[in-house]
Amino acid sequence: MNLERDLFVAWLFLKRSVLSMLSYRTALLLSLFTGFLSVVQFGLMAKFISEGNDFPLIAQYGGDLLAYLIIGSTFTSFVGVALSSFQGAIRSEQQMGTLEYLLLADLPVSKLMFFSAIWNFTNALLNTAVLFGIVAVVFKITLSMNLFLVVGVLMLSVLSLSGIGMISAGTILVTKRGDPVGWIFTTATGLLAGVVFPVELLPQWLRSVSNLLPTTHALHALRLALTAQAQWQDLKAQVLYLVLTLVITFPLGLVIFQAGLNKARRVGSLADY
Repeated sequence: MNLERDLFVAWLFLKRSVLSMLSYRTALLLSLFTGFLSVVQFGLMAKFISEGNDFPLIAQYGGDLLAYLIIGSTFTSFVGVALSSFQGAIRSEQQMGTLEYLLLADLPVSKLMFFSAIWNFTNALLNTAVLFGIVAVVFKITLSMNLFLVVGVLMLSVLSLSGIGMISAGTILVTKRGDPVGWIFTTATGLLAGVVFPVELLPQWLRSVSNLLPTTHALHALRLALTAQAQWQDLKAQVLYLVLTLVITFPLGLVIFQAGLNKARRVGSLADY
């Protein structure tokens, strides 16, 4: 056994990993900032819990803190999967070496993206339903839900996030690693959408930002549908906002994805990941 040689080889592997990490500066910076925001998020959560055993801010959702937190955390996982569906489909085709061939198909980019990601979206919905069902049984959460409305809100949430998902996929075609669009949106959802503490605890200026996020409206609607037997008319404002998000972001997502695709083709990096 040559200890000196083994240490040298270990150093080379470490050096390679560090150089690889530094070569993807966007991913590195996003990772560092994520750690900082996690501390802020749990600080606000601690402030919320320290107020006592009575939680008037979540009374509209039945007042059950455990249900509030579990719905929020499950929804966050759902958002992460839904947002990454398009870029996940792209990455899968790149790894199989079929992306360039797929793009030769006689299909519009919008249909190509949708067909490629349809299983990922379906899987996200199924996983969310199964995960929440298991957690609800394990922790004995009492729900008063409108099942039809829950499914409707989740499906509308997927559609409203599809445009942002395409923007994210277009970005990853250029950056390869480190997706600032998906990161910003997922982080903003975790911090500002009322996932682990009510948005009322946020400063007024951050509350205004929170109200711009479609996930804030989707999560509010989902909680009401799961815990308060809400009807469609109770969620009119949230549904309209999600539809508006879809109408604005879907065409924008197509344009940005096409731009990222064109750039990757131009520089010859379409198959790189």
